[in-house]
Amino acid sequence: MNFSSFKIKHAFVLAILVSCLLILRQYIDYLINDYGYDFSWFAVSARIGINYFMWGALFLIMLKIAAYFQHRQTNVRTILIHLVLSILIAGVHRILAVRIYDLAYYAYAGFLRDLFTPGNKVAIGAGLFSSFLEYWIIMGLIMGISYYVSYSKQQKELNEAKLNALQMQLHPHFLFNTLNSITSLIDIDPKKAQKMLTQLGFLMREILEQDKKQRIPLASEMDYIKAYLEIEHIRFQDRLNLDFSIDEAVTKAQVPALLLQPIIENAIKHGISKRPQGGTISVHASRSNGARVTIEVANDIQEFNGNIKEEGYGIGTSNVSSRLQQMYGENQTFNQRKDGTKYITEITFPFQES
Repeated sequence: MNFSSFKIKHAFVLAILVSCLLILRQYIDYLINDYGYDFSWFAVSARIGINYFMWGALFLIMLKIAAYFQHRQTNVRTILIHLVLSILIAGVHRILAVRIYDLAYYAYAGFLRDLFTPGNKVAIGAGLFSSFLEYWIIMGLIMGISYYVSYSKQQKELNEAKLNALQMQLHPHFLFNTLNSITSLIDIDPKKAQKMLTQLGFLMREILEQDKKQRIPLASEMDYIKAYLEIEHIRFQDRLNLDFSIDEAVTKAQVPALLLQPIIENAIKHGISKRPQGGTISVHASRSNGARVTIEVANDIQEFNGNIKEEGYGIGTSNVSSRLQQMYGENQTFNQRKDGTKYITEITFPFQES
C-alpha cells in the first residue's frame, strides 16, 4: 500500500481539532452538571491535548506498522503480533502522556511528582485500556483511508485502461473510413484523391500529437473536425454544407479527444451520402446552467416514400457513449433522435476548463 497520502502535519492538525472538541465537551458537561468546583482549564486542556498530541508523535510509527501488516497475509500469527504491538504502543503512549503532563504541571505549579506515585500508577493502569482502544480506532482509520486511496487509484487506472482501449478503437475505424473515401476517388479524380491523402497526413499528425491525452479543449476538437470535413468536402463538394455555432464560453471546455469525429463520420455515411442533393451538418455547442456543456450535431437524412429510412450507427457512436460513461458516469447524457428530416445527436457533460 502507498501511505504517501498521509502527512504527519495532518495528524497534528487532527489532534488539535479532536482536543478542542473534547475540551469543549468537558466544559459543557461542567456547566450542565454544576459540580461545585472551579473548572480547571489548564488541567483539562493539558491532559486532553497531551494525550492526542502523543498520538500525533507516534503517528509515523503507526503508519509503518499499518504498511507492514497490509503487506502480510492475515492469519492467527499476524493478528497476535499486531495485538502485542498495539499493547506496547498503547503502554508507551500512556506512560509518555502521564509523564509529560507531570512536566507541564511542574512548569505551571512548580511541583513535580514521581512517575510511579500511586496516583500515576492508577492513571497509567486505567489509561492503558483507553490508549489501547484509541490505538485501534486510529489504526482502523489509517487502514480504511489507505484501502480507499488504493481502491480509487486502481479504479482510476482501470478506467484509463478502458478509455485507452476505446480511443485506440477509433484510430483504425477512422483511418479505414477515410481511406475508403479516398479509394472511391482514385479512378474518378486522382488529383482530388491526392489532395485528400495530403489532408489525411496532416490530420493524422495532429491526432498522434494528442494521442496520449484523454481530454482536450473543445477548440482543439473542432480543429480536428474541420480538418476531417475538409477531406470529405473534396469528395462531396457542393453536396456538403456546414454550419458551426460554438459559444466562446465553451471553447476551453475539456472534452474527450475525438468525441465528435465518429458522430460527424456517421452523419456523412448514413445521412449526407444517401441524399442525391446532399445536405447540411450542423454543430452547436453551448454552456448551460453555468456548469454543463451541451453539444448538438444534426444532419439531413433521406426520405423514402415519405418515411425516414432507419440506418445503423455502428461502432462509432457506441464508442462515444461508452467513453462518456467511463469519464463522467451518470453525470452525462447521450441522446440520438429523429426530428423531421434531421437526425440529431445531443451530448451533455460537466464543464471543466482546460
